[in-house]
Amino acid sequence: MAEKLIEFTTPKGIAQYPWLSKPDTKFNEEGVYKVDLIIPKADAIPLLKQINEVFAENVDKQTKKAKGQDIQKAKPPYFEELDEAGQPTGNVVLRFKSKYKPAVFDAKGIPMIDSSIWGGSELKVNGTIAPYFTTMIGAGVSLRLSAVQVIQYVEGGSGGAQGFGFKEEVGYEHKAPETFEEVVAEAPAEVVAAPAEATTAEPKVRAPSKPDVQPADDLSDIINQWATK
Repeated sequence: MAEKLIEFTTPKGIAQYPWLSKPDTKFNEEGVYKVDLIIPKADAIPLLKQINEVFAENVDKQTKKAKGQDIQKAKPPYFEELDEAGQPTGNVVLRFKSKYKPAVFDAKGIPMIDSSIWGGSELKVNGTIAPYFTTMIGAGVSLRLSAVQVIQYVEGGSGGAQGFGFKEEVGYEHKAPETFEEVVAEAPAEVVAAPAEATTAEPKVRAPSKPDVQPADDLSDIINQWATK
């Protein structure tokens, strides 16, 4: 009898490295749909408790099967997010995977058929906690991706800095020009200089050169002159 899996829906979080429209085939020819979801730790605590409980139950179950021998434990499907200095940011990252394409809905619950969701999008994820055991990895649990609700949509090509793992820092702040006049004002003079007025003078036509042949009275004289050149 198949073990009943625990279903859950996450709080809102920020998508990182999402593969929701098509599978990632880099390390798996069959492809894997996946997404990392960044959630404030305080919001994720109830879900983390569920994950840890299923994990502990699976380790206990596999230990009994091994007749009390110690078994290897797999890494959990989440980790604490750290900043560049190695300090906790207050967020956790949940890792979801699936062999099957997840259902995608907008904030109103309407299915999104053709969507290209990029990192930086705000999502809620529906999934299941699935225990597993392999001799190489050991006992663990995975978060199976079932469906996604898009709260704030970031489409391909407009992912923004957060989708690439960048955070707001103190430092240089770029001000993009807003009008054509501002663009012209900020550009070097040689770039925006007006083009010279087109001249209306007629082009000079070079007269065709004349062959260096002296006048001849008949065709035979002309042939003889060309032959001696």
